[in-house]
Amino acid sequence: MPDFDPSLNELSALDAEPSSSHHGDTDPRRVRWNLSALMLDVTFFSLGMAFIDMSAILPLLLDRLGASGVLIGAFAAIRFLAFSLFQILVAYATHNRTRQKPILSWVATTTRLPLLALPWFLWHAADSHAARLTALWATIILLTIWALGDGLGYVPWMEIVARAFTDKTRGRFFAVTQLASGVISIAIAAFIVRSVLAASGLPFPFNYALLAGIAVLMFQISLIGVLLIREPPAPSTAETEPLPPLGSYLYRLPSVLRANPIFARLALVQLLVGFGAASAPFYVLYATSRFRLGDEWGAYYQVMQALGVVVLMPAWALISERRSAATSVRCVALTCLLTPLLALTIGRVSPWLFGLVFLLMGGSLNWGLWITFNHYLLTHVRKQERSLFIALLSLLFMPSALYPYFGGLLVQHKSMVSIGGIPVLFVVTAVIVAIGAALAWALPAPDTNGRSSTDTI
Repeated sequence: MPDFDPSLNELSALDAEPSSSHHGDTDPRRVRWNLSALMLDVTFFSLGMAFIDMSAILPLLLDRLGASGVLIGAFAAIRFLAFSLFQILVAYATHNRTRQKPILSWVATTTRLPLLALPWFLWHAADSHAARLTALWATIILLTIWALGDGLGYVPWMEIVARAFTDKTRGRFFAVTQLASGVISIAIAAFIVRSVLAASGLPFPFNYALLAGIAVLMFQISLIGVLLIREPPAPSTAETEPLPPLGSYLYRLPSVLRANPIFARLALVQLLVGFGAASAPFYVLYATSRFRLGDEWGAYYQVMQALGVVVLMPAWALISERRSAATSVRCVALTCLLTPLLALTIGRVSPWLFGLVFLLMGGSLNWGLWITFNHYLLTHVRKQERSLFIALLSLLFMPSALYPYFGGLLVQHKSMVSIGGIPVLFVVTAVIVAIGAALAWALPAPDTNGRSSTDTI
């Protein structure tokens, strides 16, 4: 496997190469600066997630605060809706705008700063029953506001990344940042998160409050990376297209789908493969219940999840470069399918073998799905349509917000609904993801010239 940690100068040189098929910023100094700023943003965002991981740590926290399985699933659904619901409107508001950074900076600042109150609520959760309920709902509300901000800033952030780098460099940028943060996350989970959760001198809820405090600090450093971005120039006026009224903009979305069957299939595959999210919050609860494990095992599984990022993210980038973005999508879909299958088979033998579930999930469902599908999309569509299709892909993925809620319905009294000892949720997940993986095999390699057959909107 080649080295996927090129220096800033090497990446900048790639972007400075003139190419008719790979559009990107042509100012080497701005490329170097933005590469540093965006790596600061993405890396520290990922590190923050390592301290309050949404699949391995947050479900345990919610469970300790008194949340039911249904509420844990519903909260995951609410976070996703907050992230996705308004993106199509943001795409409309920012269509053809030369400046994307102002809205990104504003929403990132106003929705990340409130997170600073989260550790305080968690620290006082042991004061009384009312304080514990307050901490539970404060966690839900503050993380929902944070998800809303990430969703509102997602379209302009992706547009800035698309302008800043060429197709090849963009794929390497995603791989490098995830590889770097994945390596560090392994150390964080193994030596910090595990130690904090297992420390007898730091009982619940103080252990989770400390983890949340560090996570919040990481997110604020990530915000600094966002604010440091030097926005690349927009496409020339000759390449932009007029913006229709909002009603016409929304009304013509179905015709965009019909005119671009490749995008429609990509969206359907994402919707089906993403059903893995139905089981994601409950793997750790199932393992700790089945094998009678302590909360520190959440950290062990987090290590496996981070290791999955380190191992698989460079693999997806390599496959995309050597074969095609479509092949990378197919491999991610297959890996998502293997996740529930392992939980149903060898994962039931021991808690260590169950760690393979998190190993595959870390490099597929959590990050691999997002990176490979969006890299395919950005390579497939024209520059003028990027914002629209980025938002439309998220809009069409919105039904997946109900997946974790559905999963919670199959968790009764903190136990998985089972038939013959087999968790029904994992079986349903495997079947639906298998359909998506099968459909992924019909995705063609995208047109690297950035052209699509869509009608303009």
